[in-house]
Amino acid sequence: MVERLGVAVVGGGFMGGVHAEVLTADPRVDLRWVVDRDERVGTELATRFGARATATLDEALADDAVRLVVVATPAATHEPIAARVIAAGRHVLVEKPLVLSTGHARQLAAAARERGVTLAHGGNFVYAPKFVRARELAADRDALGTVHSVRVAFRTSGPDTDWFRSKATAGGGALTDLGWHAVELCRWMLGKPAIRSVAACTRQLSAAGDVEDQGVVLIEFADGAIGQCDVSWVCPGGEQLTVEVIGTEGLVTADLWQGMGVEVYTNTKFGAVWEPNQGWLRPEWEWIRNSGYVHQDRQVVDAVLEGRPMEHTPDDAVAIVEALEAAYRSAADGRKVETNA
Repeated sequence: MVERLGVAVVGGGFMGGVHAEVLTADPRVDLRWVVDRDERVGTELATRFGARATATLDEALADDAVRLVVVATPAATHEPIAARVIAAGRHVLVEKPLVLSTGHARQLAAAARERGVTLAHGGNFVYAPKFVRARELAADRDALGTVHSVRVAFRTSGPDTDWFRSKATAGGGALTDLGWHAVELCRWMLGKPAIRSVAACTRQLSAAGDVEDQGVVLIEFADGAIGQCDVSWVCPGGEQLTVEVIGTEGLVTADLWQGMGVEVYTNTKFGAVWEPNQGWLRPEWEWIRNSGYVHQDRQVVDAVLEGRPMEHTPDDAVAIVEALEAAYRSAADGRKVETNA
């Protein structure tokens, strides 16, 4: 008989619904609770997926069958909710940003290690098949030579939910929302080197809210490579997410929403088998059914049920939070900020 994993989702909004849909498609998962202070929102999502609704986390944690809790609430609430879940000895997947300060990120990581539970963070795009394929190609140093630059552009026309534009609830604007993904993609494409310094510039164009809706971040990595992150909530035309990895002998580009493939160029040859294998190429990649959420959440379930290690760890989350904190300091002070690499 297949062991089933009892799950509670905290937050019945859009992202809570995404995780509920993805997890209930896995036969190993038993979605037992949806937790939301808004009874209507929680009941609606719970009914959709055959779960029970509650307004309190305590009621869900009182259910011994619940072993994994997914936190999909406004960013400012992530740390206290995750801390309670870990203290209760449950595994937890926290939507991005994990937390809003490096200190809190380290505290959660230490608490999870002490309790022996999985602490996973939402970072679905590093699980997206197209970007996984791009990273595989970027790792071919014979084809790319010395990789010296990574560029990530993540632009949208802005969030639909008001709390995203409030510093009190979201912690920040486009840099917190989209910058998490951009920094994670940059670092991951390079093989997760330490970050040496960060410089950033932000701007608020919209009159709504009190957070930035545009930002550019320049990251200096310990191996000498440079990362560039361009994030925006003020870009017409729909969501755009592109990655470019540039080496001395070639480059890899991937656009998540345009086309069916990854484009690469090399002056030499790639080791993979296809024709042609020089010049501009369009290698095959797995069809993207979503933005990586299935692969992400499945890996969390594997970690809990089978003890498999997570590919993206709390230490990675700490590095991202530290980089974003440095970016905000840089934007405020107008100077480059050294990190703890």
